Amino acid sequence: MRKKIVVIVGLIIGLSIIVLSTIQPTSDINEDTIIVNNRNLEVFYFNNLDSENPYNQDFNTLTDKQINQLKKEFIKREVLAREAKRLGLDKIDSIISARLAQLGQQALVGEIIEFEDIELSEINVFFEKNKSQYIESETISFSHIFFDTEERAKSYLLKLQKESDVEKLKKLINIGGIVFPYQKNYSKKPYSFVVGHFGEIGATNLFSLQKDIKNWQGPIRSSLGYHLVNVFNRTPMKQMALENILSEVKRDYYDQLRKKDTKNIISNKILEYEIIDETKVN
Repeated sequence: MRKKIVVIVGLIIGLSIIVLSTIQPTSDINEDTIIVNNRNLEVFYFNNLDSENPYNQDFNTLTDKQINQLKKEFIKREVLAREAKRLGLDKIDSIISARLAQLGQQALVGEIIEFEDIELSEINVFFEKNKSQYIESETISFSHIFFDTEERAKSYLLKLQKESDVEKLKKLINIGGIVFPYQKNYSKKPYSFVVGHFGEIGATNLFSLQKDIKNWQGPIRSSLGYHLVNVFNRTPMKQMALENILSEVKRDYYDQLRKKDTKNIISNKILEYEIIDETKVN
C-alpha cells in the first residue's frame, strides 16, 4: 500500500512539473538575440576544454581578460551556428554546435578569392614582407662515437689520433664507444632535428664544430653522454629564392587573404545580432 502511495505522489509531482513548464510565458527574445551569462560561458568553456591537457584552469579562476576572450568565442560560435541553422544545415549535421559553426562559416565565407586569380605582383610583395619565413636552415653532416664518460671519450680520441693505418682506424671507428639510441651517421640535419637526438646542449656543441673530414673532434657533451665527432659537411643558412618556392608562397598568401576576409565577414555578421551580456565579473 505504501509503495502505491509513493508511486502516485511521484506521478503527481511529475505531471505538475510538465504542466507548469507548458504554461510558462514564452520569452520575447528573438533569434537575433544572444544572451551571454556566466552559466552559458561556464558550459561553453568546459565543453571546449582540451581533454588531453592536465593543467586546464577552473572556470572560476579565469581572469577578466580570459573571460572577455571566452565571450568573443562564445558569441562567434553562436552566430555561426544560428546562420547554419537558417540555411538548413542543421538537417545535415545536428550533433554539435561546433560543427554547425564550422558549416556556418563555410556558407558565409565561401570561396571569396579564387586561388588562380592571384597576381604574381601580389605574391612578390607578400614574399618581400615575409622573407624571414622562407629560410633554408643551416645543416650539419657528421659521424660520432658515443661514450658514457668524458674520460673514456678522451682516451679513445688518443687511440684514433695515434693510429696511422687506414684499415685499423676504420675498425676503431666501427667498434668504438657504446650503443647510441639513435643514429651513428647524420647527413644534412638542421638544428631542430639534432636537438631531438642530442638535446639543446648537444646540438649547440655540435653546431659549434667546424668541418674537418680528416680529424675527429671532441669530446663534446650532449644530454645523453659524450661524443667524438667527425664533421664532414656544413651548409650555411640560406634565403630561398621565390622562383623555387612559388607554389608554397602563393598558398601562404592565399591563406592570409582568406583569414582576413573570413574575420571581416564574421565580425560584420556578429554586428547584426543583439548581444545581452549578463555575466558577472569576479
